[in-house]
Amino acid sequence: MTHFTRLGVVLVAILFSTGIWAQSTVLEEITVTAQKREQLAKDVGISITTFSANQMDALGFESSTDLIAYTPGVSMAGDIGGQRAIFNIRGVVQNDYADLAEAPVAVYVDGGYLASTQAQTFGLYDIDRVEILKGPQGTLFGRNATGGLVNTVTARPTEELEGYFELTGASFQQIRLEGALSGPLSESARARFSFMSNQQDEIYNNIYNGSDAQGFAGTPGGGEDTYNDDTIAVRAQIDFDIGDKGNLLVIANIADTTKSEGPYQVTSTTEVRNANGEAIDVIPSSDDPMNCDIIQAGACIDGNGDGSATRPVVGGSFWGDVDPDGSGPNVNKDFAFDDQNRIKSKGILIEFNYEIEDILFTSVTDFKNFTRVIGLDSDQTARAGLIFQSDGDTDQISQEFRFSGKTDRINWVAGAYYLNIDIDFTQGLAESKAGVVDDFALLGLEANTITNLATESYSIFGQMDYALSDTWTLVAGLRGTQENKDFEGTVDFFLNNDDRKIETDTFLFSIDQLTADNDEFLWSGKAQLEYSPDDASLYYFGINRGVKAGSFNAPLFGGLSPYDEEVLYSFEAGSKLTLMEGRARLDVSAYYYDYNDYQSFSFRNNSSVVTNEDATYKGIDIALFANPTDSLDLQFGVSYIDAKVKGLQIASDIFEDTTPPFTPEWQFSGLARYNWNAFGGNLAAQVNGSWKSEYYFSAKNFTAHLYDDSYTFDARLTWSDADNSWNVVGFVDNFTDEIQPLIGFDVSGFYGTSQISYTRPRTYGVLLRRHF
Repeated sequence: MTHFTRLGVVLVAILFSTGIWAQSTVLEEITVTAQKREQLAKDVGISITTFSANQMDALGFESSTDLIAYTPGVSMAGDIGGQRAIFNIRGVVQNDYADLAEAPVAVYVDGGYLASTQAQTFGLYDIDRVEILKGPQGTLFGRNATGGLVNTVTARPTEELEGYFELTGASFQQIRLEGALSGPLSESARARFSFMSNQQDEIYNNIYNGSDAQGFAGTPGGGEDTYNDDTIAVRAQIDFDIGDKGNLLVIANIADTTKSEGPYQVTSTTEVRNANGEAIDVIPSSDDPMNCDIIQAGACIDGNGDGSATRPVVGGSFWGDVDPDGSGPNVNKDFAFDDQNRIKSKGILIEFNYEIEDILFTSVTDFKNFTRVIGLDSDQTARAGLIFQSDGDTDQISQEFRFSGKTDRINWVAGAYYLNIDIDFTQGLAESKAGVVDDFALLGLEANTITNLATESYSIFGQMDYALSDTWTLVAGLRGTQENKDFEGTVDFFLNNDDRKIETDTFLFSIDQLTADNDEFLWSGKAQLEYSPDDASLYYFGINRGVKAGSFNAPLFGGLSPYDEEVLYSFEAGSKLTLMEGRARLDVSAYYYDYNDYQSFSFRNNSSVVTNEDATYKGIDIALFANPTDSLDLQFGVSYIDAKVKGLQIASDIFEDTTPPFTPEWQFSGLARYNWNAFGGNLAAQVNGSWKSEYYFSAKNFTAHLYDDSYTFDARLTWSDADNSWNVVGFVDNFTDEIQPLIGFDVSGFYGTSQISYTRPRTYGVLLRRHF
């Protein structure tokens, strides 16, 4: 036997030794606060998916939206080429990109509400857990939790000195640093400091050479590579004991992100109009044998005023510009800068808890500010056409006072909540200074929608769990909210002096103005029965009423107008079962939603509107977690939804039932993780993946707005030393390099194209983590 053979035998013996010490990843018992009190997730009568810090590390989550692929019934919407992503839970989504719009899925961090949809996309660092609650949660969490809730809880200061440091190096020159230091300041005070930095070079290679297909120059200084990230975030916490019954926690955070303009690509699409000139469909240009600019009543018509009703290049825009390689890494666009978009956030949260005999009093005071400056190439080609810009500044203050307690039969919580949001939001389209003046009616000017929305919301709430017997529990809750909104908006024209900035100082004239208020009383309620015959099973059936407040449309080119609140009645039944003598857990929930005045967002040709429609949804979510042997973890998820928005107006005489956008009928996800002792520690090999069926990116469900089914698979190999002080991880994300569309915006009537963003290409890297 050679030395190499002996060495191989020794290595095999080490690698496959049977002394397994690693704990299960998927069956971890997680304590949640889904009902404003601490409970194990398996004991909560809500369809809830939870991720602990260990689980998120195992899955390699870096962003809040990474959770989506592994949560049954949850998908992603968004804009800015995916730089802003929005949670869609069971088809409940509003993809309005205006900062005025709050999402129907409420997102909380450490008990503080994130009013800005941009704030829903944030880096995950030093997190204790994330809870994703499905179905209306308005009784305890307020008026904008119609679809559900995403509750993120960061790691808290500790009694003992501890911390960690993590370094990731990956494709596209990504360097990600993350760390935390926690420990005592005195016998009655503790502190924790956390940080995250992510630097990633551009994914897309811009081949722009200074002019478009017709030889016209584009935006000066543009044409840079795109799809990057430069983020830094810091969080500091101090936790004080107040006697032996009280506690004061102060959390301060700040984050600053710089990115390229929105990393869309372009695809050629053709608008189909009826005889009245109303769009009734949009098709891929490849499906049009006539190569029309626009099809109206079966014939080609001129789309850009150049005297020709057909396109100069098959599969190109009105001016003959084409995408270089479809969904590949090459783009060709003039308005492209690697530092165009800037997003900032900062906040301070103060939580005070004090026990008064058998009652716990909690006060949560929260201050937040979000700002963003966004720009993107509206046509996504080398043509010096229209440039989209938006600036937003959101200030919010909230205060919650809450009392909770329990008796032999009752767990209860009650409180009052105040929320103040002040939003300054401006968005506009400018014709590039290098543009051809006869391309668009803007004639080299800039049209900006300038708005302010002030919201004050007051609510009182209460919920109780009443034990009818040892096995039956009645849950009942109610919340009343008085909400007052004051809106001011104007649509003004300005001289465009700088393609990269929104102009507000070169006013010329106004075309639309609106000053209005929207004062309304909103209420949410819950009634539910739960049956738990033993510690291994829970069954529940509930009726929920959720509500999302009305607001205002503030589109480009005018049309300032209000829209109504939406009301969702949810009927849901579910079970949570512990199986295989504690080695498996099965969660199943089935639901029926009856929507009144669903807020449906439609976008076409650089204009958007929210309308109120009725809708019905029905579906089922299933999640299975198993640890069949000490060394094997398995996790599977599946969801099905049949969702219909009723009678959406397509044209003046056409009303159709449609599917809500970004809502695939089927979704599957799975994970397999096997670990064994090796090299003086533990090795874990993991494969995880997800698949979703086709879905539309637009409410009107036009032909070209349908995205095909798609999948992604990731692989990870993790080594940990014997006391888990060191972790080394090698990973490949999207290892099949499946490139599929995610988000789209249709601008066929303007350019003969649509904007489209794609999944990230295959990414590989190494992570090193040190715990102390």
